[in-house]
Amino acid sequence: MRVTLVCGAVVLLLGAITATAGPITETGEHIDGKNTTIALAIIHQLIGLIPNETVKALLFTIIDALTKKDFDYWGEVKDDVAALVGQYINAHNMHQVEVYQTDLVSLMERYNNAPVESDIYPDKNHQAAALSTSIITHRYLIEAAELPQSMILHFEDISSIHVVVLKDAAVTYSFEGHEPSRWWVDLDEELDHYITYGKKLEGNLHEWRQAMISCHETYNDNSRPWLGAKYDTFIVTDLVTGEVSTCKQLEGTHDCENHCDLYRQHKENEVGMFTAAKVNSVLDTWVELKNVSSHYAGQASRFYNPLKGY
Repeated sequence: MRVTLVCGAVVLLLGAITATAGPITETGEHIDGKNTTIALAIIHQLIGLIPNETVKALLFTIIDALTKKDFDYWGEVKDDVAALVGQYINAHNMHQVEVYQTDLVSLMERYNNAPVESDIYPDKNHQAAALSTSIITHRYLIEAAELPQSMILHFEDISSIHVVVLKDAAVTYSFEGHEPSRWWVDLDEELDHYITYGKKLEGNLHEWRQAMISCHETYNDNSRPWLGAKYDTFIVTDLVTGEVSTCKQLEGTHDCENHCDLYRQHKENEVGMFTAAKVNSVLDTWVELKNVSSHYAGQASRFYNPLKGY
């Protein structure tokens, strides 16, 4: 009998997360790559997921989003990121993620269709191991060395698929009267990696966006003496948008001295709105889930399936 205490403890510790329009999840969300990414769809259900049917439905909805005819999920994600970072996108890695999608979809389907226990066919235990190994092997695509900030949504999506499968395997193979499944250890370790990298990536996005803005001031400009006045000139150049914003003030006045600061604040607000809508809730949910995974990892069996000892 599968332990119900594990699921109950997760809900008790963290509570249910409700959803806040591609394919529609059980909470009524459209995985469209803009309003709702794969990562957002997962975290809106992640804490309260019950093994098997609920997880199966969510994974099939994700598969549908990735394979739906006349719908380019990754194209929508790319456009959303490009609106923030402009031409500074890692097109090569984005393309490679699309290539990897075929393997990822196949692995999700195999996990979804696998039985919990079988002496003939690979069970969920084995399929979870195959999916986890594959994502870790291909993680260099979403944790890119070049222009990593442009891969932030790809990173969250693939990582969230990894997390939800590991959590499902951990709960599925934890049984009453036995130590929790070792899958809790795997989940805890991967959450630690994703949380650490994700927070660093978010910080880098803010820093990178500010670094793409340069400010130049020229004081007491007397290049046009026939005008009979001297001016101070403040120029902001934005390498992302290509915008050049100029403000001139009459010498001795202060009308333009905060011109650069105001522009930087405006762009910082844009990044803040993006991360608030697409990033922060994902990282926060991973942190919440890690509180649970750390608890069970500390008690875990050395076996992934403690009932069978393998």
